[in-house]
Amino acid sequence: MTVTHTLAIPTERLRIVLGGAVQGVGFRPTVYRLAETLHVKGWVRYSDTDVEIEVEGSTEQISDFLNALKRKRPPAAVVTTEEVSWIATAGAKWFEILPSVEIA
Repeated sequence: MTVTHTLAIPTERLRIVLGGAVQGVGFRPTVYRLAETLHVKGWVRYSDTDVEIEVEGSTEQISDFLNALKRKRPPAAVVTTEEVSWIATAGAKWFEILPSVEIA
């Protein structure tokens, strides 16, 4: 009898908020394509003047996503602020583009 064990890969979640000229330049579709290519879960949306991203996956996937995000930003995007923070995982099942939100 053979017993196989699968090791669970730890999942982490990162919140990224980018400010500047990030709306109307194709940022959300670009982020979505990167997430799909790198098999990370989470979401992207606009809020007032920022683009917000939450991405969940292995440490390696998240690192690859961050590197790709810096290299493959839309050409017309001008990022002037960047906030990155680790947050609690949410058990995301896929990556999606959420509707924009207005912060009062």
